[in-house]
Amino acid sequence: MRISITGKLISRIIAAKLIRQRAYTLVEVLVVITLVGIILFLAVPATRNFLSGDNLKKASRQLIGLERKLRVDAVREQVDYILCVDLPTSSYWIVTADMTAEKEHEVKKRARKLSGSVEILDIVLGDNKKISTGEARIRFGKNSICPPMVIHLAQNEDKMTLVVNPFLGVTGVYDDYVDISLREGLGRDKPLQ
Repeated sequence: MRISITGKLISRIIAAKLIRQRAYTLVEVLVVITLVGIILFLAVPATRNFLSGDNLKKASRQLIGLERKLRVDAVREQVDYILCVDLPTSSYWIVTADMTAEKEHEVKKRARKLSGSVEILDIVLGDNKKISTGEARIRFGKNSICPPMVIHLAQNEDKMTLVVNPFLGVTGVYDDYVDISLREGLGRDKPLQ
């Protein structure tokens, strides 16, 4: 009987040691919580921007994709498309050259807005005409002709410039308001010397 009591006592002592070895002290738990908090504090802003996406970049991708799609669709379907942009509301809609005024009005009612609070500051078209108020109309011809253009976007203090060169099929993107004259050459900040 004495051996069994001693055996039980020894097994309880060993079990208590194992439990103490598996448990964390309060200091260890606090250190881990503090480290996790610091990592989250540093990671949340980057994660928030990644998840929500930068609206200015999203709007620029939206406009670049729309420009390319309209050029291709105009040639493929042999229809002149017109991209109508209302600068005060930063909204746009697409009509065809042969639409009636009533049909255009119906399409305008379903105008789409750019992502987030992005606004279109101005659009410079092929004749170096800067449009900063009212409505701009950009024609994408069925013969693959459309004007070169510069589009200035803004969201709060951030600005972006899109330089569309349809002849080369490229679009330059600047992370600032860049005043580029279409006569100086598309895609450059300064004229060639």
